[in-house]
Amino acid sequence: MATRQPMQASGDVSTLDNTTIGVGTLVEPDVMVGFRYHPGAGKAVLGRNCILRKGTIIYGDVRIGDHFQTGHYAVVRALVKIGNYCTLSNHSTIEGIVRLGDGVRIMSHTYLPSRTWIGDHVFIGPGTTFLNDRYPLRRDPAPTPRGATVEDDVMIGGGVTVLPEVTIGERSFIAAGAVVNKDVPPRSMVVGVPGRISPLPEKLDRENDRHATVQPTDFWHPLKADPLTGVWPDYWPDTFDE
Repeated sequence: MATRQPMQASGDVSTLDNTTIGVGTLVEPDVMVGFRYHPGAGKAVLGRNCILRKGTIIYGDVRIGDHFQTGHYAVVRALVKIGNYCTLSNHSTIEGIVRLGDGVRIMSHTYLPSRTWIGDHVFIGPGTTFLNDRYPLRRDPAPTPRGATVEDDVMIGGGVTVLPEVTIGERSFIAAGAVVNKDVPPRSMVVGVPGRISPLPEKLDRENDRHATVQPTDFWHPLKADPLTGVWPDYWPDTFDE
């Protein structure tokens, strides 16, 4: 049986049902783009050279820049604005009313709730959860939820929890497993539960690596030349072919 290949947008811009997709974008089978969550839903607009992997769902009323990449079963709901060179990895969800800048890399099993604002060149590790209500279902009248604000060049490790309404200042480094429950000044390090804030060590006081945040293709992209060449660790006792 023939393998179904990704669809590639043709011409300058390819317009599909409730979707506008830029040239060079690859769409794998079983992807839904421009989902009409409401009869009046607007289009999903994607830029050039994106790749949407199997199981991805993108609602209408979404604006996404160039070189956007998803893993499998990623979800982007409505009123989300995403810049260039962003990644949303496997089984991650961006709820509606979220803004991502350029070069944002979100790893697998991450959750961003509504009204979360992310700056440029931010890395968010796997299994990270953002929240937008400190006392859900326990206030009357319920306030409008408000998520976190993450400034440019922040590095967030795996398994982090970020509480509502906090601001994480630029270049801060959030260690794996930390709980961020208050504002973090720029160039800080946060470790522990609850997160303990200290000045950022000099060796970490730098921008996030642009080779990681501005990636035209990821490791598994079908257009990447020889992705497996030279990557099997030479310090392991067996080779891949053994």
